[in-house]
Amino acid sequence: MRALLLLLLTATLSAAGLKVGDPAPTTRPESMLQGEAVKEFKKGEVYVFECWASWCGPCVASIPHLNELHQKMSKKGVVITGVNVWEAERDAASAQRAKDFVKSQGDKMSYRIALGGKAFIKDWLEAAGVNGIPHAFVVAEGKIAWAGHPAQLTMEMLGDILTGSPLAGDPLALDTPLRGKKAAVKPALADSEIAEAQAKLDALAKAMGRKDWEAAKKALPAAAAVLPPEERKDLIDMVEAQIAFANGDPSKAYAQIEKAGQEDFDDAETMNELAWELITNPSYTKFLNLPLAEKFAVQAVKLTKEAHPDKLDTLARVRWLQGRKEESLSLQKKAVAAAAADARMQKLLQKTLDSMEKGVLPKAEPAEDDDK
Repeated sequence: MRALLLLLLTATLSAAGLKVGDPAPTTRPESMLQGEAVKEFKKGEVYVFECWASWCGPCVASIPHLNELHQKMSKKGVVITGVNVWEAERDAASAQRAKDFVKSQGDKMSYRIALGGKAFIKDWLEAAGVNGIPHAFVVAEGKIAWAGHPAQLTMEMLGDILTGSPLAGDPLALDTPLRGKKAAVKPALADSEIAEAQAKLDALAKAMGRKDWEAAKKALPAAAAVLPPEERKDLIDMVEAQIAFANGDPSKAYAQIEKAGQEDFDDAETMNELAWELITNPSYTKFLNLPLAEKFAVQAVKLTKEAHPDKLDTLARVRWLQGRKEESLSLQKKAVAAAAADARMQKLLQKTLDSMEKGVLPKAEPAEDDDK
């Protein structure tokens, strides 16, 4: 179910063009602020492009995790580049803010840092249908090996991608990296069998990409049959939920998200990310599910004992959308106070609070974070 959860959150439920298993785009970040540029994807190394912006609270919250991954995995062949997007390319002032932010982080952000530029945004984020950050792309053997929220990246997952070569002729490659372990594959498959299995999976993916739901329904049984028995129902349920979602019925998708979230109910980061996605991702806000968002946001704050500003900020947004504005303002004030050790985050949270006090909930989108 973890893999289903990640797929539901990182996809726009419309099967975007650039997906896991595709060749990585040749476009590189526009310029480097720190470290060497990745000019080519070398065999035996794994590359992470993590898209972030200094105005993005969840992006800032992910920095310590990425820094730890860099410190522990760089000598093993994992190359992490933080790519600033939806900020520095706007104008000189925004670019300077991004540069100042990186400088202020010092050793806390010791991995490579780049400015993405419009071409990178177009060929990576837009091509993948990504409309929210932080978002990471993992590249191995020149192909997209994984894509999703950087908080889900683990040393185990990256190690498996490094050593397991999950994309090399494996018909389950699209699923394997998401789980952080090797999925069971039928033993000793001949090349022709592998090609046939991959063709069935590709037929389903292409139909979903075209939003040809009838073709997807027809391709689903054959694609599911490629998987081990324990995986088949998961794929069928996921695809049926995506098709129903696209046709205006979000009930199956939300049922899957709730079930998957329940499995990680003791993980504050997962709870917070689920709640945030449900109330800010345009794919979900069309069918806003505030009770479910509330469930996850309340649990995230409870698990962190009201000490994490990003969790308080998420719950404040949920309360505002519920019409509980006084409680929302109280939570946002707590979020600002809890961010005292991080001046940049505190400034962003204060900006949200200022807007709330004027009666306006600022949109959780890049364009809304420009200086007034």
